[in-house]
Amino acid sequence: MSFTVSKKSFFAIPIALISIEIYLGVITGYFCGKFFAGKYDGCQRVKSIFINIGNYTLHIHHWIASIIIGVFAAVFNLFPFFSPFFFGVLGGLVVQDLYLDEDWRHIIIKK
Repeated sequence: MSFTVSKKSFFAIPIALISIEIYLGVITGYFCGKFFAGKYDGCQRVKSIFINIGNYTLHIHHWIASIIIGVFAAVFNLFPFFSPFFFGVLGGLVVQDLYLDEDWRHIIIKK
């Protein structure tokens, strides 16, 4: 009998060993990001955020927004006010966007 772990689920094992609450948050964030981004089934449910700055457009991907929220929570010591599940959701959004979105690195776009 052989047991194999796919590359997609390999990252989940250490997270599940650390905290089941964070693990469930990561899974929730991943699938919510995949569902609401909609690029994969052709139905975008939440519009992307684009900010025009002169001759450039700044694309705020959800991985960037999630990191900004996490850093904000760390700088202002907001950890007691949010559950580990919440931070797991942020992590899941980051993983989903970096793993599935091919244009994740296109942040500043010249018009």
